[in-house]
Amino acid sequence: MKINIMVLGFLLTAGIAAGQEYKLAIQNTKDSKLILANFPHDLPIEGYSGSEIIITSTNGDFAPPERAKGLRPIYPGGNDNSGLGLDVEKNGNEISVTCMLPITKSADYKIKVPDNLALEIESGCERASNITVTGMKNEIDIQSCHAIDLKNVTGPLVLSTISGNINVTFTGMPDKPVSINAISGEIDITIPAKTAASLDLRTVGGAFYSDFDFTEPKNNMKKVVGAELTYSINGGGPKFTIATVSGNVYIRKGN
Repeated sequence: MKINIMVLGFLLTAGIAAGQEYKLAIQNTKDSKLILANFPHDLPIEGYSGSEIIITSTNGDFAPPERAKGLRPIYPGGNDNSGLGLDVEKNGNEISVTCMLPITKSADYKIKVPDNLALEIESGCERASNITVTGMKNEIDIQSCHAIDLKNVTGPLVLSTISGNINVTFTGMPDKPVSINAISGEIDITIPAKTAASLDLRTVGGAFYSDFDFTEPKNNMKKVVGAELTYSINGGGPKFTIATVSGNVYIRKGN
């Protein structure tokens, strides 16, 4: 009997955790944009072939304190209309999701979005939020104070961070310009080997490394010293502006 009660308690707890989910159906995903702001901690975002935005949190405490019984939370600039401490607003094809939790409260979120949706993400320096985006096929715009890690994306991209590395792996190439900037951090970009692009690379305190044919080959990865380098690969194409103040820039050949 004791074992059965323990199992039942575990199942109830698992059900509560799994129930911390918010879904929003999107009719026209290709022409829609999702704006995310003020999320605490690391924020993983995954693109998939569905038509819903799915936000989950398994450890957030969103219930008001006992003294607030009969009252509702009031946040500056929005309301928790999701049950997950998030203010969700839809204006035409633009959806904004803002985390309303104060700094004293904590929650971890995971977000799945249609992979052809455009993304815009803002993360302030008061939040220790590293951003990871996987499997997106549309425009991504991220303004952060911490690390940015993009995998299997096609862009175009506008990325900037104050203190963190930026890693990007492209599976296809954008037909519009790409801008990637860091103040204190390394920038590491992997692009398909046959990519046609015009590169504008800048660093103040670092160097450039690449296995593309910028100069005469020296081993597998070449070092180019200098504050600025402009170069076309495979005949040139969309402009890549990549700059960091106190880090190196790595441009790698992908598949």
